[in-house]
Amino acid sequence: MRRIPLALALVLAALLAAAPAWAHHFPRQPVIVDTDLALDDLRAIALLAQSEEHEIVAAVSSDGSSSPEAGARNLRAVLDRLGLADVPVAAGADLDLEPPPWRAMSETLGWSAIAKTARPPAPRLARGGETPPPPETAAALIARALAEAGGDAAYLCLGPMTNLAAALREDPTLAARIGTIVYYGTPPDVEHPDWNTSRDTAAARAVFAAGIPLCVVRLGDEALLPYDRALHERVRALGSAAARLIAEAHAGERVAPLLDAGHFRCWDETAALRLVAPPLFERAPWRGSATVEITRGWDRDTARRLYLSLLAEDLSMTEGHRRAVVLREYPAAGELLREDVALLAPEILRRHGREEWDACLLTNELHRHLGVWSLLGAKMGIRAREILGAGVDELRVVSHAGLEPPLSCFTDGLQVSTGASLGRGTISVAAGEAEPAAEFIDGERRLVLRVRPAVVARVRADIRAAVAEHGGLTPAYWRAVRAMALGYWRDIDRAEAFEVVE
Repeated sequence: MRRIPLALALVLAALLAAAPAWAHHFPRQPVIVDTDLALDDLRAIALLAQSEEHEIVAAVSSDGSSSPEAGARNLRAVLDRLGLADVPVAAGADLDLEPPPWRAMSETLGWSAIAKTARPPAPRLARGGETPPPPETAAALIARALAEAGGDAAYLCLGPMTNLAAALREDPTLAARIGTIVYYGTPPDVEHPDWNTSRDTAAARAVFAAGIPLCVVRLGDEALLPYDRALHERVRALGSAAARLIAEAHAGERVAPLLDAGHFRCWDETAALRLVAPPLFERAPWRGSATVEITRGWDRDTARRLYLSLLAEDLSMTEGHRRAVVLREYPAAGELLREDVALLAPEILRRHGREEWDACLLTNELHRHLGVWSLLGAKMGIRAREILGAGVDELRVVSHAGLEPPLSCFTDGLQVSTGASLGRGTISVAAGEAEPAAEFIDGERRLVLRVRPAVVARVRADIRAAVAEHGGLTPAYWRAVRAMALGYWRDIDRAEAFEVVE
């Protein structure tokens, strides 16, 4: 299967103004990867490579689990296998510290076949008989990549912050070119810094003080996804190049006992998922900082589905991975949107993600106006797919919204968000009393969702008020309905708006 063409959403680029860097620039947000190349780093890079909204534009290796030189060598092999052979790679500085006890394993653990495919660094050309210039340093590559990215690049740091600190020391203006840093580690001022931070605490202090928006990804092992035998077997069954790479990297005989013993956690992958899908995470400012935030929790079940969906190239569980048929991409900003929608688009994307955005956008076009019930149907369909772990076109749906408007408009949203359609014979409307509810069938599994009574009461009260103020189906009434629907689109959280009917 081909690697997913990048177009992120999920996402995916910087929202306007102060919004996160995952929802504004299309088609891709440039990403610089900084890694000390352990196995979890490999898995994180493989996941990031699958994101439609991010493009790895440079990669540097740091002194940590692997030495910088070995890390750069393995990094080139990893990128080659992911179809990213053109991404420039540079080795960082050696910290001249005692290597960690696990370094030998990190540099060879299950990687022997992969490492053999590593390409050498690109030759540095010289004129005439001159001595060739030295290899590009990590700091120089970071500066070059940021200059070429044109601003608002993301920096994914999976090891010590040595390289970024060196780049900022050589050119402090680089800070303005970085939209966000996602760092798997701890702040340097905690009582017990983790491995990445303590390996080069001075570098971490310098980066944290640089005023760059920085998200610290730190969850306890008990809250992380285990990369255990069960998850590994699911990954092995997938067909993408990224999944095959991960499977091969864990095929060594020294890895199997660790998998069976439950040794591995999705450490660095969690940082990659934070970059790809920020809505998965609960976040809070770090000790009152205006630029540093730290993760406090996440939706682990959805994260597991996202993990597998990315590697399977079934992107229906991720923000913005609904595949357009005729369009290059679904519009999410700028002059392609009507003015009132454009004003709210950044906040809607930030709150609800790209997949819901795309579904609601298509629902509104299909329905021919912005309507509250049709938008609620779209949100419910996305929620049902999340709960069932189902992709677009995988569910059969029975709508209980009847055939009389306005409630029947609910069914239009269900069709778009699930992919179930009358043409395919995968959606039907049940007889009986109409209510905003639907059944979702996935093989032997059946889920029934209903809009919570408080939401229904609010919608009906708002519609009655619009009728009372503006009369029946008058132009003023439809303008009021449009404004009302935009508010519901922005404010209704699909995780809270629906109840499961036993």
